[in-house]
Amino acid sequence: MVAVIPEYLIPIPEYLIPVTVLMCAAALVPLIDAICRKAGFERSPGIVATAAFAIAFAYLLKEAASLPLEGSFRPFGGTSLGVELKVDSLSVYMSLVFCGLGLAASLYSIEYMKEDTGLDRFFLLLLTLVAGMMGVVSSNDFFNLYVFWEFMALSSYALVSFRKYTWEAVEAGFKYLVMSTLGSLAVLYGISILYGLAGTTNFEGIRQVLAGSTSEAAYLALALIIAGFGVTAALVPFHTWLPDAHPAAPSSISAMLSGVVIKTGAYAILWSLFKIFDPGEYGYGAVLMGFGALTMTVANVMAIMQRDVKRFLAYSSIANMGYIITGLGIAARALGVHGDVAAASLALLGALFHVLNHALGKGLSFLCAGCLIHEVGTRDIREMEGIGAKMPATAGSMAVGLLTLAGVPPLSGFWSKLFIVAAGLGIPGDPYMVLITALFIANSVIAAAYYLWLLQRLAFKSPTERASKAKEVSAIMLAPVVALAAMCILVTIFLGPTIRLIEYAVGVIVGG
Repeated sequence: MVAVIPEYLIPIPEYLIPVTVLMCAAALVPLIDAICRKAGFERSPGIVATAAFAIAFAYLLKEAASLPLEGSFRPFGGTSLGVELKVDSLSVYMSLVFCGLGLAASLYSIEYMKEDTGLDRFFLLLLTLVAGMMGVVSSNDFFNLYVFWEFMALSSYALVSFRKYTWEAVEAGFKYLVMSTLGSLAVLYGISILYGLAGTTNFEGIRQVLAGSTSEAAYLALALIIAGFGVTAALVPFHTWLPDAHPAAPSSISAMLSGVVIKTGAYAILWSLFKIFDPGEYGYGAVLMGFGALTMTVANVMAIMQRDVKRFLAYSSIANMGYIITGLGIAARALGVHGDVAAASLALLGALFHVLNHALGKGLSFLCAGCLIHEVGTRDIREMEGIGAKMPATAGSMAVGLLTLAGVPPLSGFWSKLFIVAAGLGIPGDPYMVLITALFIANSVIAAAYYLWLLQRLAFKSPTERASKAKEVSAIMLAPVVALAAMCILVTIFLGPTIRLIEYAVGVIVGG
């Protein structure tokens, strides 16, 4: 007699091992910490978490090395509701970014968070945060995506307010909780509408039902999805939680929020829209371009006004989300209005490449900012002037991150922006696209100016009284900082292989 194994009990395939490793490590951290504390060792949570991230990252590198463009989509599972997990070039690429920055943040936090209590909970939440993000990009249906989304969201709420003994952290965490919950409810309502129309939560199933027809209900679902995921993506006017969350959160969590959490919102918008709604029938390209232009313009103006280094970097992160969403909008308009696959592919290449560049540059900048704050005891940029002379390794690494973000050639940040600009100007007969691209260029110039302004204040001014007393941070905090700076340079040196990997990811969207 042959036993029939229910489909929901099928063993997890190898390509989902990274998520499983992180979740298992999260479950074991409190137990291992309790055992190690009895032996007088207090750093086990950070070591376990860092080891788990390293194992997951190694699996993802192996998966990325074996992914061709053709046949890279491999679904797993499937029920009458269309519940399905998958792996493709895009999900592997995004997971590499998430897990890589998670590894850096975890290693950094071993020393940075040593004075805090409850570190078993901190590293547990960091592990579930990254596992949730990796689950989102591995979901081929709205049910799984929403479950993993809530894993990510709940973890990030708690991490923002982890230092709950300060009112700033409580207020920022509560604001983030309220705004993000409203966004999640908007998405849930949009999903319910699509389920009512299609009778399935599977992306492919919904696309087949909606193909060739439009309805007011589908337009409403589309609007709810953009607005709901736009909260986490920090799109203006849904962005106000982010500048408050960064100063309150530990610097390693600030790196995660700006480096990868807000990118998960951008991914959800990308996958939900391009895989369900035909850009020609629904015309959302113009909407995304409008959101992108508004987001980058407002955020850049606000960044110029900041003197708190973490709020400064937070607003610049919002501006960079504007660049990414603009790239997605250009791709959607090029496909839907002009049928130009080449321009759409170039815009998506630029947007997804900028996901990597911003994750590296901004993650690096926030970790460096944490080192500076650790030494001077303040977030005020004016008090940090001239600190580069006392902390050359940290300041030099931060310089690499800021120059990458500024798009100074030949660093990789220049190329991702150039691809988006080239795609936007590739269809000169579309005045709206040309106008948005002109705004993109103007905002890029403004951002480059204020990044260079910050670098000049930190590296070339005479040290202030506080800065003159600073010294270089410990090796365990410095290691991930230097590693991220090296990655910014390596991505630039190996530009060709990096672009080929991202082209595989682009093919998942444009290739159908």
